Amino acid sequence: MEFKQSLAQRIIIAFALMSALVAGSFAIGIISTVHLVEEKLISAGLGGDLNRLMLMDSVSDWSHRPKPDQLFYFSNGPGDFDLPKDLRHLEPGFHEVFRGPLSYHAMIEVVDGRHYALLQDQSDFEERERVLFAVVLGGFVRARALGVFLGGVLARRVMARVVRLARQVRHRDQLLGLAPPLAPDYAADEVGELAVAFDATLGRRRQALIRERMFTSDVSHELRTPLMVLA
Repeated sequence: MEFKQSLAQRIIIAFALMSALVAGSFAIGIISTVHLVEEKLISAGLGGDLNRLMLMDSVSDWSHRPKPDQLFYFSNGPGDFDLPKDLRHLEPGFHEVFRGPLSYHAMIEVVDGRHYALLQDQSDFEERERVLFAVVLGGFVRARALGVFLGGVLARRVMARVVRLARQVRHRDQLLGLAPPLAPDYAADEVGELAVAFDATLGRRRQALIRERMFTSDVSHELRTPLMVLA
């Protein structure tokens, strides 16, 4: 498989993708966990408040007991206590109800065919969610930036050794017999193995050059005497 990007670019891309995957997984996990825990706590609290209201005997008690951010309804209730149409189709349990720009958490119970509903304004909950989303998004962006930065630093450090080795191999002095080997200058890693391979290849080239010089010297010596006789 061929890549159009350089090795340094592929290292940076790999770090960026890895940081995005890890940060994204953590972000999704954090948001899901917080949302689930808060939903469980809110549903438990609303359920307890609704049960306490249902145990009261008179409408006058119901008028004073719900909290300021709560709304209490039941089937065929008097006045403002009458169950609105948008709540009558809801099954027992925890729900989210939207009324224009406002949103509520709702707990529904059915006792002897009568529906009871307790709504709580979730403006504070949504504000906490917005703050959480902002913090998680900021962490995700910083993790991406850190991944790209670390990838760039690592790419420069790795590629610096490869570039140095390439320059040494291209240098014409490496073909000389007295040129020092390249491998001792590098650690015993992939770049070091590459230097060993270059040393072996350059050694074979030096041997070929030596044999060529010896052959040329022998040929010139053998041809010198006949040429002198002919002269």
